[in-house]
Amino acid sequence: MMRLFRSTIKLLFILIVFVLTNNCGGDIEGVYYISDEAREYQFDTTIYSIKMVDNHGIAEEFYMDQNIWYTTHHYFTEWGTDGKACGETFGVAYYSVLNDYSFMFVLRAQVEYTDMEIEWNQRDRLVYNFKTKKVTTGVEPKILFYDSLSVRDITYGSIIEIDYSYKIRDIDINTPVKAYISGEKGLIKFIRRDNIIFERTE
Repeated sequence: MMRLFRSTIKLLFILIVFVLTNNCGGDIEGVYYISDEAREYQFDTTIYSIKMVDNHGIAEEFYMDQNIWYTTHHYFTEWGTDGKACGETFGVAYYSVLNDYSFMFVLRAQVEYTDMEIEWNQRDRLVYNFKTKKVTTGVEPKILFYDSLSVRDITYGSIIEIDYSYKIRDIDINTPVKAYISGEKGLIKFIRRDNIIFERTE
């Protein structure tokens, strides 16, 4: 029941975004693509499940949420009342089995820049602007980008680190204090405020 409620809320959010982008005026023309910098984080959507284990040996698994993105993770949305502009979007959502987490990741092309959206559990959503290198929506974490990170002896590339360590009082109790996302494989590691660490196993 809770998962159905979450799915309904997400669908409503997507519908609202669609309506807003389709009513932003008729003077915008052209096709706007996800920037080359952001495209590096358009990870593999053929991965339907992510197996993880915590530092106490308890297994957790995330599954792709087909109720939200269905089978279309990459698409274009028309803008303006005359439909002469459209923007590219990449999106994926996962939910976990044991702890009932949900995780959503979106790249969305705007007219002059690309946004990255990351959301946990319908509670904490951030929007990062690749052009200004700043968070424009949500509690602002420390965001780092680097080439690679090894997790359980597997090296992953194109890493995004989201660090709320200094904003821990401003985020939901179930939002990870730190999360690591690979541009190749998606979510690879996260740390909860109780110091339980989940790491990807494959």
